[in-house]
Amino acid sequence: MNIKQTLSVIYYYFSCYVLGYCPTSGEIENSKMKDLASRLKAGSYEETLTNILEWQERNIEFWAERHPIQTMLIFVSVISGLVSIIGALGFVFLIFGNIQPLLLLVYFIVIWFVSFVSCVATTIAIMIVILHSNRKFPWKEIPGGLKNIFWPSISMNFLLENKLGVCRDYAKLTACLLLNIYPNAEIYFASAPNHVATGINVENRLYMLDQRLPILTIEKWNDYRKPRKFDRIERFDPIKKTLSKANKKTFLQTRNRSELDTGELAKKMMELLNIKEQLDDKAVSLRVPKLWKKGVKQYEDDEIVNYSLARYLKMKISSELIRTNQITRIEIERHKDDLMLLIRFSSE
Repeated sequence: MNIKQTLSVIYYYFSCYVLGYCPTSGEIENSKMKDLASRLKAGSYEETLTNILEWQERNIEFWAERHPIQTMLIFVSVISGLVSIIGALGFVFLIFGNIQPLLLLVYFIVIWFVSFVSCVATTIAIMIVILHSNRKFPWKEIPGGLKNIFWPSISMNFLLENKLGVCRDYAKLTACLLLNIYPNAEIYFASAPNHVATGINVENRLYMLDQRLPILTIEKWNDYRKPRKFDRIERFDPIKKTLSKANKKTFLQTRNRSELDTGELAKKMMELLNIKEQLDDKAVSLRVPKLWKKGVKQYEDDEIVNYSLARYLKMKISSELIRTNQITRIEIERHKDDLMLLIRFSSE
C-alpha cells in the first residue's frame, strides 16, 4: 500500500468516527438497513433514488438540537473558562499580592476546569430536559440520546428507531441504502460549508441525494450550495475502506443552461403524473406558495430530476388531500428564485 492509499484509509476512519458521515462496513450490513433498502428498491434508478429521498422526507426529522451543540459546547466552555481565569487573575493579585508563578498556574487550571465542568454539566442538563420533554425520550433512553447528540457518528439503529438526524446522518444513511441496493455503484460525498450530502454516479452523471426531494445534479447542487475552494468531492470505496478526493472538474460539466420555462415544466409534470388538462368552469384553484425554495437555481431538465420533482409534486398535492385524478390543470409559477404551484381541481 502506497502513501496515497494509506492516507485514504486513514481519512476513511477519520470520516467514519470523527466527522461522522461515512458508514462503516457494519453499518452498511445492518439488518434493519437491509430491510429498508429492500423496500425502497425499484426497477429503475429514477424510481429507486426518489424512493430513498421520499422516505427520508416523510420519516426523518432534522435534529435541531444536535446540529449546533458540539460547536456551542466548545465555544461556551472556552469563553466561560477565559472569563473565569481573567476574573480569578484580578482576584488573586488583589488578595495575595506576590504569589508564586507555579501556584498561580495551578490556581488558573483549577478555575478553568471548574468552569469547563460547570458548562458541560449545564449543557447536559439542558439536553436531558429537551430530550425528555420536547423529544419525548423515556428516562431510560436518555443516556443513548445524549450520546447521539454529542458524538459525531450517530448510531444507525438509533436513527432508524427515533428518525432523527442532521446532514451527516442523512448522508451516512443514504450511502448505506445505496450500497445495499447498488453494491457496485460509485458513491461520493460532496461537501459545502457546514454541510455534506451523498451522490451516486449514474451513466457518468453525479446525482445528489440531499435529505429532501427532488434529486439534484451535481452542477446545480454546487451552484446552490456555493462551496468554497477548499470543499471537495470524495469517492467512497467500502471494499477497500478508502475515501479519496475526486476531481471536481470531472463532474462539474460546462454546458449551456437555458432559462427555466415554467410553462414547459408544468406540462412535463402533468405528463409524468398522468394528468390530462381539462376545461372546467367550476374547477377550484389552490396555490401552494412554497413549492420549492430556490428551485429556479436548482432545477435542471434531466430525466431523473424530472421524475423526482413529479413525485415531490404528487406528495405536496396529496398533503392538501387532493387526488391527482381530481386535477384539471397545474401551473408552476416563479417568484424570484422560488417556485410556486397552482392547482386547479374538480371538487365533485
